Amino acid sequence: MNDDLMKNPFMTNMKFLQQAQEETEFQRILKILTVPAKSGIYISRYDLKKMGTLLGVDIPVKERKEMLKDLFIYAKQMNQMKEFLDIIIDFVNYRISQYNQITDDFPRTQKITAPWIKKAQSLIQFLENMKKEVDIYKNI
Repeated sequence: MNDDLMKNPFMTNMKFLQQAQEETEFQRILKILTVPAKSGIYISRYDLKKMGTLLGVDIPVKERKEMLKDLFIYAKQMNQMKEFLDIIIDFVNYRISQYNQITDDFPRTQKITAPWIKKAQSLIQFLENMKKEVDIYKNI
């Protein structure tokens, strides 16, 4: 932490404080799902609103990460975490099918779509592992 400050003595206090904060597992999950470069997909506010509706809740529109956080909290409170993860997995599969359609229609885009599909497939595996953890923690 101090090493970072020493490398860049012009680092602002806010930037330094942000680096000093420990990132929780939950924050990491939110980041993975809301950063397309990590997940391979983009989840819009509209998509999150629709996921909420499928989960049975009408969430207010605000920042995407906050909406996603609210959905996770709601799903946990209502014991619907596996259902919520399934909703996200279905959405990711839908995005993958869109990428595949683009690749089928325009074969030269394969170089561009392939890495996104790979990231999205990794995201599905990550979510499937989360579902297994839900079962493990439920029995404790």
